[in-house]
Amino acid sequence: MTNFDIMLLIVIAALVVTLAVLLIREMRDTHAQGVLLENEGRFRRTIDSAPVMLWTARPDTTLDFLNQNCVEFTGLPLEKLLNEGWLEAVHPEDLPGCIGTYTPAIEARKPFTMEYRVRRADGTYRWLLGSGVPKYGPDGSFSGYVGCDVDITERKNAEDSSRESRAALEMSHREIQQLAGSLISAHEDERRHLARELHDDLTQRLARLAIDTGRMESAPNMSEGVRRLREDLVRLSEDVHAMSYRLHPSVLDDLGLVEALKAECDRVARHGEMRVVVDASAMPSALSAAASLCLFRVAQEALNNAIRHARASAVSVLLSPRSHGLELAVSDNGKGFDPSRARDHASLGLASMRERVRLLQGKLDIESTLEHGTTVVAWVPA
Repeated sequence: MTNFDIMLLIVIAALVVTLAVLLIREMRDTHAQGVLLENEGRFRRTIDSAPVMLWTARPDTTLDFLNQNCVEFTGLPLEKLLNEGWLEAVHPEDLPGCIGTYTPAIEARKPFTMEYRVRRADGTYRWLLGSGVPKYGPDGSFSGYVGCDVDITERKNAEDSSRESRAALEMSHREIQQLAGSLISAHEDERRHLARELHDDLTQRLARLAIDTGRMESAPNMSEGVRRLREDLVRLSEDVHAMSYRLHPSVLDDLGLVEALKAECDRVARHGEMRVVVDASAMPSALSAAASLCLFRVAQEALNNAIRHARASAVSVLLSPRSHGLELAVSDNGKGFDPSRARDHASLGLASMRERVRLLQGKLDIESTLEHGTTVVAWVPA
């Protein structure tokens, strides 16, 4: 039952009761006692058969009439419900709020609605939506209230179930976000560890082997194979060094975000045909390692996308303080895309960027237009 249906029932019920009371009062003023009794009985049966609980109250808030539906619902005799007896059926927890709504409204002669629980004949408590409107006599004097109550237990249960489902969903969402953050942190820790192992151990050992092989090459009667072996070791050492950098650039820990960004842009420009411009100035004196790593990874992903997907020929990287934080903007002149259209497959890189920024309570915005390039803007608190 919708709120509109309930209010419509309330209005109809109020009209029925008001008309019945007025007609009964008018008939009592006539001399046709037999007709009076017959019509009064017919109106009483009509009111008693109404699908809602109807009642009227005196100006002092006590009830002077309830229909048969009220009696059947509560299982209490009419005499026990009249005056203030109906309050005994109200749930003890709802009684203060019920009186606190009902009494001031009648004293102020204003319409009211309230939700409260009432004990049904079988002993269970049911939620009711109670409504009342003031009524006035022929001379315009205030004569009390007319109202009705509708059982809304099913609606309340549905609302509670929906609320519980939303709460469970929100909790699950928070747990997933926490797990995603933990995975990113663990992933970065492992990358940092592997990068150190590759740089400090494996790269050094390969370099030493290349030097030893070079000495063997200068010795007499050494074969061409030894020379090729040395060249392969040199290339392998370079590849391992590059792999170490991709896992975790040590320059980020050693020299900071600005130098790491410049090194990354130089690397991208050196290995491709793309012009990269970096502008980083007026940096805050202290920047957390988490914020530095977040912005570096966002820039790294944006640069990779500009190369692999956008086919850009120029990229600008701007790093600047903004709104008590640090803002990174990476813009390319590539082919762009339509953000309103769903992609054929989810982008893990984009999801990673968003999650990294979210973990720091930052903001990420991606603007793109077909054939007019893409701009990635990330802001994190400093």
